[in-house]
Amino acid sequence: MSTSMFIYAMCLVLAANLLSVSAIRCHQCNSHDNEDCGGLVVNTPRAQRDNQYLTDCIPPSGKDAFCRKTVISFEQNNERRIERSCGYIPEKIQNACFTADNEGYKQIICTCPEEGCNGATSLLGARQVGYSLVASVVSLALASLLRH
Repeated sequence: MSTSMFIYAMCLVLAANLLSVSAIRCHQCNSHDNEDCGGLVVNTPRAQRDNQYLTDCIPPSGKDAFCRKTVISFEQNNERRIERSCGYIPEKIQNACFTADNEGYKQIICTCPEEGCNGATSLLGARQVGYSLVASVVSLALASLLRH
């Protein structure tokens, strides 16, 4: 192989690596269509079965993918649905949960950036739970001090 051919091949390999997109996989299903989607469990002995909905997220050009879990509660018939999907348009609050109160139904929407993180387990990691616990303790201590 000549030197110029080797350089050309190396440039192609480098360009392919630079242009490749690293995608994450998220659970993608809807409990309305498939009952198993509602109780999806991750990191358990049943994990093989629970990875059945784990699918690559292919974001549009220039967008980063993340996982999303939406719990929809319909007021009229007390029905509850869970939708697990990929997201591409960032929410106002990322890597957390927020609620939306719509006419006739309420939504709890959670987002997270790790692979398969939109399973049934908590979307808050240990660090976020720890921060919340510390903030709660500090708040209670301050409230107690202010009371006296």
